[in-house]
Amino acid sequence: MSHTETDVVLDQINIIKLDIGLWTSAKKLRPEDLVLADGSMLPPDELAHLGNKKTIDPDLLKDFNNLKKKAERACLKTGTRFLGGFANPKTQVSRIVQELKDIQIEFEDAKKCFLDRYETETQNWMNKHPQFKDAIRSAIEPVDSVAGKLKFSFVVFRVELPSQGDDSLAVADESLNGQIADLSDQLFHEIAQDASVLLQQSFFGKHSITARCLNAFKRMRDKLNSLAFLDHRCMPVVDEIDNVLGNLPVGGPYTGREFDRLFTLVMLLSDASKIKQHGMGLLAQSAPTFTLDVDVASDAVDQQVSTLEPELSVPEPLLDVSANTVNTVETLPNTMLNERVQNQNTVDDTDDDFDAFLARRKKTQDQSVERVIHQDAPIPEPEYVVSNEDVLAGLSSPLQPVAVDDFWF
Repeated sequence: MSHTETDVVLDQINIIKLDIGLWTSAKKLRPEDLVLADGSMLPPDELAHLGNKKTIDPDLLKDFNNLKKKAERACLKTGTRFLGGFANPKTQVSRIVQELKDIQIEFEDAKKCFLDRYETETQNWMNKHPQFKDAIRSAIEPVDSVAGKLKFSFVVFRVELPSQGDDSLAVADESLNGQIADLSDQLFHEIAQDASVLLQQSFFGKHSITARCLNAFKRMRDKLNSLAFLDHRCMPVVDEIDNVLGNLPVGGPYTGREFDRLFTLVMLLSDASKIKQHGMGLLAQSAPTFTLDVDVASDAVDQQVSTLEPELSVPEPLLDVSANTVNTVETLPNTMLNERVQNQNTVDDTDDDFDAFLARRKKTQDQSVERVIHQDAPIPEPEYVVSNEDVLAGLSSPLQPVAVDDFWF
């Protein structure tokens, strides 16, 4: 895990470390504590150890052990083991601290009650085993010593990486990065442990379960959800649990298909490697895929290209070569018109009128040219040039009779 990723994780967690001391009343068993039959002998120490003896009824100490487990469950509900404590999201610390304070009060009450009855209970224990009374009495511990060993406290702290400028702490920096990287593995391992317990107690050898068993699924779900920032494979598994529980009918018991779905889910959660594989598989399925529509893409490209091409404006031709428009003659040189008219082999009955029109038109154009030259103005070049072949093709087309008065001179 990189330095940046480690900082991101450390910024989101606080560490809760429990300091809970228990007293077990176990003392080492000595050879003189045993009563051997005639001819019996103890094995040498290198072969076997004698073990321990109890100086008080062990059942009287169960409350302290239960309270310790209760405190650990409170820390593990939304956290995981880390650096001898429990790493929890910062948002959950205030809730956990309040729960631990309540458990601490219970512990102190149980401790006071036990110490008040300590001497009486040790005597009752010797009376229960009179043949070993001397062995028990020799190992009884004073009440003040027992009081010092029964304790309950906790501390909350946060962890930071060493300063990057301190080269001497580079090894410690790398070590902490490794610890952070292992947090997700520890999380999945704890989920697998809880699921295995649920599997053994509620599923194996059964065909139905009660609605109470769903609380275990919800605890595992909440834990994965609260620590999802440790591993991206957590949330797909959380969604899978929500999907299975969300499709169950309210109440119970659950049999048939509902039981099978829950059984499949708990089997998945009971294996840390399967949790990782399943989470990764769900992520792969939900990853967005990008497909290119060829037709749409082609249209988009064409549209962009069209915006880049310059708009070409085609000027209106000054010469209309259609047979029905007299403007054809308007910009042609006079010599060319005369030559084309004289070389026509096939003309219709309107040729005489047309010759007269040309003569008058030529006179008008000559006068216009003289006025332009007299003003010393350059004669503009025609914007549209028509080849001789185009003119010939236009003149060879049959002409419709046109009244001379329709033309403008």
